Amino acid sequence: MEEETGKKKKSIYLFFLWMFLIFIIIDLGLIIFANIVTQSSFINKYGSELITEMFYALSVLIVMLLFNNAYVFTNKKEKFINGVKLAVPMLVITALNLFSSISSLTSFSLSKFINVIIFCILIGIAEEFLCRGWIQNEFIERYSENKRSVILSIVLSSLVFGLMHITNIYMQSLFETILQIINATALGILLGSIYYKTKNIWSVICLHAMYDAAIIIGEMNLIKDCTYNDPTLGVTIVNGIGIILISAIWILSAVLVLRKTNFPDKKPSKSNDNRIVTAIVILFFSLFIPLENFVPEYSEYKVCYSYNEIEKNKDYTLHFPYYNEYEIEYEKEIETTNELDKTTELFNYKFTLNSDNTISIKNEINDYETKLKYNDVVNFELLENENNYLFVVQTSENETTIYYSDFITKDNLEQGSDYLEKFKESFKIFELPEINSLGYATLDNTNTKYPYMISSNNDYFIIKNSELYLIKK
Repeated sequence: MEEETGKKKKSIYLFFLWMFLIFIIIDLGLIIFANIVTQSSFINKYGSELITEMFYALSVLIVMLLFNNAYVFTNKKEKFINGVKLAVPMLVITALNLFSSISSLTSFSLSKFINVIIFCILIGIAEEFLCRGWIQNEFIERYSENKRSVILSIVLSSLVFGLMHITNIYMQSLFETILQIINATALGILLGSIYYKTKNIWSVICLHAMYDAAIIIGEMNLIKDCTYNDPTLGVTIVNGIGIILISAIWILSAVLVLRKTNFPDKKPSKSNDNRIVTAIVILFFSLFIPLENFVPEYSEYKVCYSYNEIEKNKDYTLHFPYYNEYEIEYEKEIETTNELDKTTELFNYKFTLNSDNTISIKNEINDYETKLKYNDVVNFELLENENNYLFVVQTSENETTIYYSDFITKDNLEQGSDYLEKFKESFKIFELPEINSLGYATLDNTNTKYPYMISSNNDYFIIKNSELYLIKK
């Protein structure tokens, strides 16, 4: 006889779609909210993420209370350490990730480190409250008649957890997103199994936070400072194999936990777990096979940004104009064949950001017109200094690509198509994290202009003497 839980039953698969739809609505709302809040905030690195996750955790807590899931905090539960000990393979992989992350750091920032730790704790709280404290419990309360329905509930709630990462597609490739969904779903099955057995939400929050921190600590200098090229077939295969191996470890670890778990219709299994443990060990050591060495293009898959650091100058004044058109109009004295004679020549070049996100250049004197070879132009600046012009183009290719040229000077201005073709070939390329603002800075005691950029996580960059610098905070 079915036990009434006080919550209306419906098809478990329809309920899965319903929960996923609710999540998508909540997640999109939180993304919009976070963008509105953080765009007006000058916060240290990861500060915008901290605000997002803090609001996320609070929102999910409110939802849990509205759905009468407060028992997550009051139910009888196993000791915190018992839940952590059930995830030994996860702890080993976390420790290895942490060692690798720390050894890869080229510099250390205490403020970034503190932000990363708080950020990861908030991720653990927000996502475990949502996926285990609310979604998994909703499934379990409706479909917990037997072992099969419990496991199906854990799998489906974990799939919601995996699919929630689909929103990351706006900042990474489809391939990376699919791999992340697979790994997150498998990890969710392990965390969901531990939570179902122990009923201790804090154990899975801790495990989740430690796993994320072990990875992100190594990316304190990289997570906002690297991007990826489109993966080749070889890169796809190597990364896919790695994700399959580690996902299999999570799932087999979950099987070990579930075999020790009481279900409504079955007691814990007393069968030997040696085969499963052996399989986990084999999979674990398989992770160390250097498959990437057999794919020559793998070394080019990850592209990291390169820049120097410079101390912040408090005398900078920032300007963020946004124009679709700039003009160079300059009169220059030209020497004739007779060294005593000079004549004045007018130079008039017009630079326009077109509706197709390209930049055209027109010589207003002889009507010669050409286009820069860059597509997806978001913004551009033409800065006039005493003797030269600085041209900066911002595109949305691979996060943000900045093209910079100081080719045009007031001394070398010429007419003719050859001059503009030389200008088009003069650009330096700087790969940067996502840039929200492009403008320029001036020193209070001079009129010299320097291209200035602010990234989406409020890192500040400046171009001086044709070199890119990250401004220390």
